[in-house]
Formats: sequence, structure tokens, C-alpha cells
Amino acid sequence: MDDTHLAAPSALKSYARTSALSVALSSGISHWLAHRHPVRRILMLHGVGGAKMTQGDFFRVMSWLKQRFDIVPLDAMIRDILSGEPAPCGEGRSQLAITFDDGLRNQCRIARPVLEQLAVPATIFVCPGLVESGQWMWNHDARARLHRLQTEAFAEWARHVNSPSQQTEGVIAWMKTLSLPERLQVQAQLRDCTTDFVPTQEEHAAYDLMDWEEIRGCDSGLMAIGSHTMTHPILPTLTVPEIQSELQDSRDILEARLNRTVDVFCFPNGSTDDRVRQIARSIYRAALTTEEGMVTSSVDPIGIPRIPVTSHLPLLAWRMHRPWA
Repeated sequence: MDDTHLAAPSALKSYARTSALSVALSSGISHWLAHRHPVRRILMLHGVGGAKMTQGDFFRVMSWLKQRFDIVPLDAMIRDILSGEPAPCGEGRSQLAITFDDGLRNQCRIARPVLEQLAVPATIFVCPGLVESGQWMWNHDARARLHRLQTEAFAEWARHVNSPSQQTEGVIAWMKTLSLPERLQVQAQLRDCTTDFVPTQEEHAAYDLMDWEEIRGCDSGLMAIGSHTMTHPILPTLTVPEIQSELQDSRDILEARLNRTVDVFCFPNGSTDDRVRQIARSIYRAALTTEEGMVTSSVDPIGIPRIPVTSHLPLLAWRMHRPWA
């Protein structure tokens, strides 16, 4: 059956949404809505330099934000949150902090020059265990290897490891639910199927992590480093001792390497449970999630929400009012 007619309503809906967001931006409605209430905002970024966020996109986004918000260091914002300082509001006064997850090299080489040019502070959350070993994050490595498998080989491997999905992102999502020993076994079986794997230049640009020299360079002046666990596991899948080690060892190594206190944390994948939050609360002053929201006066300092960044300015402007958009 010809189903091309089914695509029309979806395309029309997307066009209408994009048009509405553009009107909201150009008319000032998004801007007005964002500054009505006294809340703080923390933006969440990951990689910079790829198709979804080129350096030019990043410059445009940061310039736009700087013109409309008071961009402050995350540490200063957290200090005000913990002290009960009321959030300023109004054009140019509403506070905003910029954060990056994962400690990717492109955050240093591509984002940092833009931040320094615009005098915009930011915090990067890194995994010192991966820095020490020179490894990619496990999900990045798995994703790249899965992309190498031909369809039949992919299907055979998925059946062998009992994956419920034969699509790359479905497999990654499934792997995030496994216990650490189970995930490590699946990763080992994937490596066995991709022994000739060699990263492309594009993959290096997207997935390589900063080294210690780059990390120390980003922990000065406008920028700061925070803790993101040792190896970026999905924390609720770990045992209590494993959680404790991932959080405490990360802080200890970062403090030794940076010669300063590191007491702000970011949950990998935003994944938490009661055990994880209890341990995080015992080690860190504050912790950020991937939960979409603004920072209100009643926020739990061990569960601070953020707003995901997009290079599409009309959508980003609307997220300043509706973070989950």
C-alpha cells in the first residue's frame, strides 16, 4: 500500500510547530515568558563540532544567550541556591549557567575558544578513570562498533547476546539496563565481533576525551571541572560499594590532579535511585541530573534539573520557558 499520504500530517504538524516557535521568538513572546518568574537555569551540552552543533552554531547560541541572560559560573549559582539567595529575574538579570557532560576533547578545542571569546563561564563534568585509561565512554565505543556490523552480523550478534533490539540505539538503551558484569560481558562479545575496528577521524572528533593537560587548562579562568564518576556507568545498575567507589574515587582523583576541592557532581545519563542519591549526598555539595526543568527555590541540591541545548534558536528560546519542549 502506498503510505506517502500518511507522512503529510506529520510534516504539516512539524512545519506548524516550527513556524509557531519562530513567531514566538521574533515577536518577543518567548523572551517575555522566560523572564516572568524568578528561577535559575542550567543548560546541558555534550559534544560540539558535529552536524548538530557546529562551532558556528555554538557561537550563535552563546551570543544569543549572553545578550539575554546573566551567565554566571555554576559554582556561584550553587552557592546562592544553598544559601537561599532569591533568584533574580528580568531581562539581562535572569541567571543562567552553562554545563558540558563527559569531558570530550571537542569541548576543549572547539567550545572553549568561543567561550573565552565571549567571556562566558562554563563547567565540564569529566570521568577521571576514562582519562587515565585513554578509553572512550562505553556507550560511544559500543555505538561505533555496532555501526561497523553488517545487517546479518548485527542480527546474529544481537541474538547471541539476547538483545531485545536489532537497532543500534535500541541495543544501547538495553545495555544501560544491564548489571555491570552483564554489560562488560556484552561489550566483550561485541569487541570479539569487531576485532578489525579502527575509529574514523569523525569518530575521534566526536568521542575522544580530553587528557589531563587539557583538563587542567579548562579548570582555570572562566571554566571549571566537575565530577562525572570514574567510568560513566549507569549508577542504579551497580552495587552499593561500586556506586561509592565511582563517586568517591572520581572526586579524590580530580582533587589530587587539580589541587582544589571538587564537590559538584553530574549523574551519568541522569540515572539515579535512592541509593545513588544518598551516596551522592554524602560525598558532594550538589549534583546535576538530566531531568528537564528550571531551578526553583525548592530544588533538591542533589537533583538539580537542566535544560537541553539545541542549535535551533526558536526552540531554545521556548525551552527557556518550557524546558521539556
